[in-house]
Amino acid sequence: MRSVLIFAVAGVLAVVVQTTLVQRVPFLPAAPDLIVTLCVYLGLHYHSAGGAVGAFLLGYLLDTFSGAVPGLHCVTMTLVFGMVYLVSKRLWMENPMSNIAAVALGSAVKIVTVVLYFAVGSTRAVNWWFVLRTLTLEALLALVCAPAVFAALDSYLPRSARQHAAE
Repeated sequence: MRSVLIFAVAGVLAVVVQTTLVQRVPFLPAAPDLIVTLCVYLGLHYHSAGGAVGAFLLGYLLDTFSGAVPGLHCVTMTLVFGMVYLVSKRLWMENPMSNIAAVALGSAVKIVTVVLYFAVGSTRAVNWWFVLRTLTLEALLALVCAPAVFAALDSYLPRSARQHAAE
């Protein structure tokens, strides 16, 4: 129960930071994608239906407050969780560099999903340069923020819950 509460608070904080606070910082060209980082953490440490539901709910929360296309982030974050989950079942992912690589993989899954949506499902003209530049900057800033987010979650979440979920 404690893990659910911590992820709920982390998700709300990430959405607030990602959609409002960082937009006010003039020197940042884009906001770091903290929700992808949280979904990657779920994929690495919570190998259960609860982790997938958590990733879906994080995407739903982002859909609700970002004004994006309804359902786009839900699908994207669930795919991010699934891809990281599949990779983490096959590879050893307990060191910081592999965690950053997992965030890069999650960001790549998000970029591909969003680009495919706009390429196939959008009826309006899309400025591809702007979309790709923004998504890439969000991914790079997420890579920079990932070690701090992972360290914060590791310090607040009980170690036994993460070990039990990974088994």
